[in-house]
Order: sequence, then C-alpha cells, then structure tokens
Amino acid sequence: MSQDGAFVVCPTCGKQLPRAAKFCGYDGTDLALARTGGDVRKICNVCGRFFPGYANFCAFDRSSLEVLKGQPVKITTTPEALPASARSVSPTAAELGGDTLDVSKYSQPAELTAGPGDFDDDEEADGPYSALIGKTIDGKYLIQNVLGEGGMAVVYKANHVQMERTVVIKVMQGWLLSNKNSIERFERECKLTAKLNHPNIVSVYDVGSIGGKEPYLVMEYIKGEALADKIHSQGALPYATTGNIIVQMCRGLQEAHSMGIIHRDLKPDNVLLQHKSDRPDWVKIVDFGISNLVHGSKRLTKTGRMVGTPEYIAPEQLKDRPIDIRTDLYAIGIMMFEMLTGKVPFEGESAESILMKHLLEDAPPISSVRPDILEVGNPFEPIISKLLKKEPDDRYQTATELRLDVEQALNTVLLKKN
Repeated sequence: MSQDGAFVVCPTCGKQLPRAAKFCGYDGTDLALARTGGDVRKICNVCGRFFPGYANFCAFDRSSLEVLKGQPVKITTTPEALPASARSVSPTAAELGGDTLDVSKYSQPAELTAGPGDFDDDEEADGPYSALIGKTIDGKYLIQNVLGEGGMAVVYKANHVQMERTVVIKVMQGWLLSNKNSIERFERECKLTAKLNHPNIVSVYDVGSIGGKEPYLVMEYIKGEALADKIHSQGALPYATTGNIIVQMCRGLQEAHSMGIIHRDLKPDNVLLQHKSDRPDWVKIVDFGISNLVHGSKRLTKTGRMVGTPEYIAPEQLKDRPIDIRTDLYAIGIMMFEMLTGKVPFEGESAESILMKHLLEDAPPISSVRPDILEVGNPFEPIISKLLKKEPDDRYQTATELRLDVEQALNTVLLKKN
C-alpha cells in the first residue's frame, strides 16, 4: 500500500486517508487487508472495485457485490494498478482542503466531521456516491450534489420539491448496513438531534430510508462557513466576535444539556456560522453523532476507546471516567483560546503527545501567545483558565453560568471601546 507520512492511499479509490484508518471512508475497503496484502472477499462486477466481506453494495455505482469465487484476489497496492475509473473518480482529500482527512483518525467507526455548510455548492458530482444525484428520494427530495463524506455517512444537498426548500440529507454509508452497531448509532443520532429545537442548533426536518434499507436524516441547510474556516482565514478573532459566538454556543448547549444530551465532540468544525442579513456569525451547532445521554444511555462505543478529537478532548475522556456536561465546557475553553490566538493551547507531533498535555500540563496563558493582549487587558483569560481545569468540579458547572460570565466580559470590552 502506498504510504506518505501520516497518510495512506486506499488501493481501491486512490484517496488519501489517515495512517491509522482501518477502513476507507469513501468505499469501505478494509485497509488492514490492504496493508498485509490480504485477500478480499467481495467485488463489484460493474467497476471492479474490491470491498470487505460485510459490504452490501458498491458505494460508487450502487451495484450489488458478489462474493469472490475460486482463487482469492489480492488487493492492488499502487495507484497505477487501479482501474482507470478508480484513479479519476473525484478530488482527493488533499484537494478538498483536508476537511475529510480525519474521518477515521481517532475513533472507529468514525463520525462525519464535515458540517452541512463546510463544502462548496459546486463540488464535483462525478465522484463516489454520485449515483443518487438527480434522483428523487421518497418522491420529495431531489438530490443535487455531494456536500461531504465521512466514515459513518454521506451528506447531500437536496431540494424539497413540494416546499421548494433547500435541505441537507445525511445518508448512512451503504457498506455499514450489515453492522448492527453502526445502524444503532445512526438511528440514535436521528432521535437525539430531532429532540433538539433551538435557534443555535441545526434543525432536523425528517427521517426515512432509501428503498427501505439505507437510513437517512434530513436537516436544514446552512449557508455560511465553519468556525474552523473562519479561524484559518482570519487568525485570531476580535474579543467581540469571540464573545458573541461563545454566548450563542452556550445557549444551544444549555438546551441540549437540559435534555440530558452531551455533544462530546465540540470543535470549530462542528460550529457553523450562518450568513444572516440582520446579524453576522449566527451560530449553528452540528453533528451530535457521537453525543450521548447523561443518564440511562446504552454505551455504543467499545470500552476504552477514545471518542473525540485530541485537540479538544477533556482529561476525563482519556481516563475513561464518566463524562457529563462539563466535558463540553472544557472543549469550549479550548475553542475560546483558539479563537483569540489562532492556535490551540496544546500542540504536538502526534495525537499521543497532545493527549498527554491535556492530562499533565496546564494551558499556557493567552498572553504567552499574543503579547499584545497585555496592552489592552484580557477579560477572557480567567474564564478560559477556569474552563480548562483538569478536574470537572473546578470548572464552570453549566453553560448558563459560563454564558453569564462571557456576557459580562463582553460588556467590559464594549465599555472600554466607548
């Protein structure tokens, strides 16, 4: 298998994937078999691509897969050995700006990390999953184009024909349909997200299944940009912008937390900033895919498996201790630091080194990254320091408590300006 630093190339579709990935999030190829030159068990007779034994159909052309007969076929290991169709199907992950590269990086099965507004409307439609484009689901949703791809689902932009409304449809990956645990996770996301009704949380309109087999979730379409993109393009954000975004996030989280729902993977990629004519940077929190209930939930991830993103993960998640709403507040602390400085407080050459810093090191003061802050004062410094305490009992205890302090700090900033 072709390897380049932290990435590997899927021998089926030619996409770049994280080195630690177990399966290709684009076509379901078993990368463990590919690494060892192992045998594959199913093949698409239309395009010639190979799939693991539990795959149900080809993600590229939706053809049924057949069990290989006779001598097992070895997985090819170089792009040159791929079928021509596999070498030219769609832009690579690098060409998409890297947004899809963390699909399987830290948890498996991975969650979709790209929000409904993270990709351009004119994304090429000749790649994987393009078979649905131009078709109508359940007689009402006309699929227009692919917005994003992840380990758990594919996200499409669609039009509700009768209502003439643009929507986002999240369809479960076909090759996961035989995985009972994955289906349960997807159905749980649908139920949890549908319970949430708040202006700062993406709304769910409908659920269904394609042909009675492929579950899908219909959500509102957010025209805007991810907070991650805003930070990447602008660097450190002004106090007022940071405060306004955090206040809205707190309002949305308070709604979720009041219903016993923890997000567990808050990060700038999962916060969309909607373009509204009357107010810029209207926050929409997305991807409650790995969220769970505070009480009475069935754990759907294996014991000891980390769920989340290293840069934003709370210490208690690494210790496999019970988590609660204060885990989300820790992530907000990381995001506040990043918004005001343009970088996260804990960095490292590997996920392991970052995780150790979360466990053992105190976050540096913002002034160590931005000395200019000392000249104007920083009312957010004590807030961030409290959010990033290692012990949950030492942090803010609710999103409302945090919001009140952020609003006060924001008022201080505005008064100084005047």
